[in-house]
Amino acid sequence: MVALLELFAAKTGAAMWRLKRQVFGVIFIAVALCLFYFQFVADGTISTVREPSSLRRDLNNLGHPDSHDDLQKKHLDSTLHDRVKFVANNKDELEQQQKMLHNRNEQEKTQMEDDVNDRTQNRGVISGYGSLHNAELQSAGQRQEDIQKAMDEMSDNMRPPMPQAAIQQFSSQPDVVMMHMDESFGIPRLGNYKYNPYGEPVYGKTDRPNYIPKQRVVHFDLKGAPPLMGILQTIIPWLATHGATAIILEYEDTFPFHGSLAQIATLNHYTPTQIQELLQLCEKHKIEVIPLVQTLGHLEFTLKLQKFSHLREVPDLPQALCPSRNESLIFIYELIDQVMRLHPNSRYVHIGCDEVFHMGECELCRQQARENLFLQHVATIAKYVRAKYGSIVLIWDDMLRHISDAAMTDYHLGELVEPMVWVYAEDIYRFVQPSMWTKYSQVFSHIWAASAFKGAFGEQLTVPNVRRHLDNHMNWLDVMSTESSKFSGGFRGLVLTGWQRYDHFAVLCELFPAALPSLAVNLISVTRGFFNSTLQTEIYDALGCAQASKYQSWINLDADPFLWDKFTWCMFPGKQAFTLMSRLDSTRRDVDSYVERVTRSRAWITDYNRRHNFSSPMRVVEDLEELPDRIHAVTSLIKSAREALIDWFDEWTIGEWIEQQIWPMLSTLETLRKESESMKRVKYWPVRPLPLLPQLAKYGISEPTSNGNTINSNNIGKSRSRSVIPT
Repeated sequence: MVALLELFAAKTGAAMWRLKRQVFGVIFIAVALCLFYFQFVADGTISTVREPSSLRRDLNNLGHPDSHDDLQKKHLDSTLHDRVKFVANNKDELEQQQKMLHNRNEQEKTQMEDDVNDRTQNRGVISGYGSLHNAELQSAGQRQEDIQKAMDEMSDNMRPPMPQAAIQQFSSQPDVVMMHMDESFGIPRLGNYKYNPYGEPVYGKTDRPNYIPKQRVVHFDLKGAPPLMGILQTIIPWLATHGATAIILEYEDTFPFHGSLAQIATLNHYTPTQIQELLQLCEKHKIEVIPLVQTLGHLEFTLKLQKFSHLREVPDLPQALCPSRNESLIFIYELIDQVMRLHPNSRYVHIGCDEVFHMGECELCRQQARENLFLQHVATIAKYVRAKYGSIVLIWDDMLRHISDAAMTDYHLGELVEPMVWVYAEDIYRFVQPSMWTKYSQVFSHIWAASAFKGAFGEQLTVPNVRRHLDNHMNWLDVMSTESSKFSGGFRGLVLTGWQRYDHFAVLCELFPAALPSLAVNLISVTRGFFNSTLQTEIYDALGCAQASKYQSWINLDADPFLWDKFTWCMFPGKQAFTLMSRLDSTRRDVDSYVERVTRSRAWITDYNRRHNFSSPMRVVEDLEELPDRIHAVTSLIKSAREALIDWFDEWTIGEWIEQQIWPMLSTLETLRKESESMKRVKYWPVRPLPLLPQLAKYGISEPTSNGNTINSNNIGKSRSRSVIPT
């Protein structure tokens, strides 16, 4: 009977608490509606004529004497937003534009002399309209028209001349305008980088045409998660249509190694037949294929195995190969030979050689300088490839940045390899200064650049930040245009890298289908040499966007850097995966917020409560009310993930991605439910203090044997009992 009364009291208390919350909620909404009415409706601020939001703000400021200063600031901001990257058809047109700009600047300098009088006059105009607009004007539409006219006159008189070093503008609204953006577009968020080291603005150069790389190469990182060959064969024609001239295939462990290397290949590797079919398709669409074979660093996929562990530079670390062992060279030659048997016609071969973190550490390698070890190994591998296959050898450049041009010349590196300079951040010159380009030009006649369309700004990102990647690509075009003349052969091209993992042991980052909008925007922009609204139709068509009003406006990368809002409803390959990432993001934020609230902000399902099985059943019931909805959302997401990815990857890759990105949420929620249900079933609770955590003993915190506040310390153990669940 007592148990029934306790249960009735608990349920009654919970019901009263919910009723109380609902009553307070109704009161809050009523008060908010009243405040809204008296603030806007009662004084006529909300008109039956719909007004533009920006004009409503101006109407509210008309009575303020300093309102014109705010309007001037707004106008100046808009001039900064309307920057353009000029696209002149010929030299005469370019000179005409520059002359027009010069005349405009001269006129504006003259206008500045009368600025003080204009300020007083304009202030009167605005104040006059502010005091009379409700009484004298006949309609809201007329008020808006007259006020806007006054503001325009004021802005025209008060605009200062733009500095010569800044980006110039047309004297009239240009036909081709850069996308609406803030002042920092193309500038690192945390930096002050507005001009390159030569004093030239990053955007808006008018002294040379737009730079278009000769080769636009798309990089496929296949390690440990190979896309289905059928979908790759669908993507190749799409790439060719939108400007790609070549692809890099970084197989790593997805290549069908055999013989002495058979253990290296993944269980889901490609077959020789599949690779041959892909190469034939690329040849049909005039897409050149460049295989990439790691030959020094990033060899974890081979050195992790016991069979090859003796070739490690550091015995406990599988990242780098020991270049001093003869067996290491035999091993690398076999890697190259097996890959080249399936790529016999490749004009270029990439041998990696980036991020060799461990070099010159083993007993054999310590006998030489580190830079000599590196240069000798690269030269040896390059000579082997050039002699046996006649291919041009490419390497990543980062290990060369701290090596002198004299040392590189001693090893004839300029005759053996072409470096690929990779920088994925927005500020290229921060990582590769002008002096570095000069040094490279003393050694190499040709050079490459490498940007990124995914896999550069976070190891566990699920979709690329297109804004940051576009900054990277546009700045690369400016750097290539500036530095190309230093090299006798110039830049070969730009590689748009798309990393799938940061290394062999890392989890997956952005999947290829979720990165297709980023690839489309960046590839098309690089192919055209610029990015502005004239590319709108081409980009929207590439992503299968319908002719709807949503796609009549241009991309706003400030408000939508991941392009979820703009491209979620388009019909491009990978659209389901792209949409899935948006759902994942919103679901994860919702689940994290809920778990944070009930386990850290509130006080009844904390880690402490669950460890000791000690809480108020009524409060636990309240906090668990929203839990079933979260569990349903996550389980639904798992099912959707498989449906979205099944056309792109096999079950191995889908399962890996779900385990990494979604399963942790479900596991957290299920554990929370299980432990909370246990607390709900408790009927009898121990007296305080609760038992201390045993692990605290090693920090000197343990239960006292006696306590001055306890009448009989011998009875502590007797009076204390664990929370009891009736059986």
